[in-house]
Amino acid sequence: MSSSLRKGVPSVLEVVLLALAIGITGCRPTGGGGGGDGGANVNDNTNTNANTNENTNDNNLNENDNGGEPGERLQPADLTYQGAFRLPDEFNWGALGLAFYPGGNGGAGALLVTGFEGLTDPDHPGETCWDPSWDCYAHYGQVSIPAPAREATWEDLPVAARVGEMTAFDGGLASTVHREYLFVSDLEFVARRGTQTRDKLYGSISLWYAEGVVGENTFPTVWFANLDGTGAQGMFQVGPDEAPYHGRKMGAYLFHVPEWYANQYLGGRTLVTGRSRGTPQDGMEPLTIRGGSQGPTLFAFHAWDTDAASGNLDALPMLYYRVAFPGCAGPNVGDPEECDYPDFTMCDDWTGGAFVDNGERHAILLLGYKGLGENCYDEPPVECNDPCSDAHAYHCQPYERQVIFYDVAALGRSALGQQDPWVVVPYAIWRPTEFYLQGNPCTNAGGMTFDAAARRLFLVERGLGGVDTNAIVVHVWSL
Repeated sequence: MSSSLRKGVPSVLEVVLLALAIGITGCRPTGGGGGGDGGANVNDNTNTNANTNENTNDNNLNENDNGGEPGERLQPADLTYQGAFRLPDEFNWGALGLAFYPGGNGGAGALLVTGFEGLTDPDHPGETCWDPSWDCYAHYGQVSIPAPAREATWEDLPVAARVGEMTAFDGGLASTVHREYLFVSDLEFVARRGTQTRDKLYGSISLWYAEGVVGENTFPTVWFANLDGTGAQGMFQVGPDEAPYHGRKMGAYLFHVPEWYANQYLGGRTLVTGRSRGTPQDGMEPLTIRGGSQGPTLFAFHAWDTDAASGNLDALPMLYYRVAFPGCAGPNVGDPEECDYPDFTMCDDWTGGAFVDNGERHAILLLGYKGLGENCYDEPPVECNDPCSDAHAYHCQPYERQVIFYDVAALGRSALGQQDPWVVVPYAIWRPTEFYLQGNPCTNAGGMTFDAAARRLFLVERGLGGVDTNAIVVHVWSL
């Protein structure tokens, strides 16, 4: 029996059925922390050792190479911290998405950043788009990249300058999926292809409470538009309407891979998306690939080469994990030994991804928010006592921000069908000590992007200034 079961707690079946009856909302660690409805951020602590470059790692986690190339694996020690800068206040409660734009800021290079994490109507700023009469859009902005600095407090960091106005870039398409339970998750710049006349900006969404919004069905998560927001096309499903493809596996992060890697392993597919959402497609299943994934996923797909696109994206699975429910992560009864992903919790929230290369070694990195405790579902008589939130949802405290490293050759072998995708696990975990929120942060991280030409890695830290502000800092490392 799981150690999380206590005297007076209902039976396994009673708890699971209760959770399913009310909807397994899980934990969305935004400014509020581990619970589904937010709550106060009680950990707005300050990094008093901002100039340190010591990073905590767990290397060689994967004893089975799974077809990888250990000698070609990028390591956390290959990254050198340069400092950080703040984003303008317009991005508070945003920056889940981050992309490097080589032609931005007059050719000097810039960052493209998602605005508020939900859809917004310009006539109702700061309000969730709950009213069906409102015109609700996903927004992004372009910012210059200042020289990063090392400061003891985030308030003293230099502030990036916004280039132009915030831009609605989905044409209202995202609101056709849902208006409230939706997060504007990531974006990626893609140069014009085929018959296209202009460069494109791809966007992605994650539908947080998909189980209650669309039920068992899959749903689209990706669109594209011109950089000025015109010509929006979508929404597109990533892959067909069959297992292992499902909207619960897509949309939380979006990034590109190099042409050589795409050609060698992915049939030329250069865009990758994924998500971690640990619920099966329906009911309780001992082991399934239908629905979500109990661990992060990676699905590669072809970018469109036309201005007018329709149909599903031509996708290929690189990584996903099976769902054992309630075995792996059932409410108050799950056993981590039944999970494919080591120590998976239902609070795990991966929000940024990048293919990172220093010229000799490479890796696919995912940035996220990891639950370190048990899968506690806070519904009477169970009390999870989460300092970040008292929501009736999953709680997995304590929490930490992590960057996990995947072997690109191992992932490539999975994409080629030479092994099951769920056998590949991270070979290293990096916990950046340069983040200002340490200890038990109650806020998820944010976007990630890589400037391949200058070999700069950008990581977003959200949640600074507390739940009322949720200010954004961008940390920079060089390779």
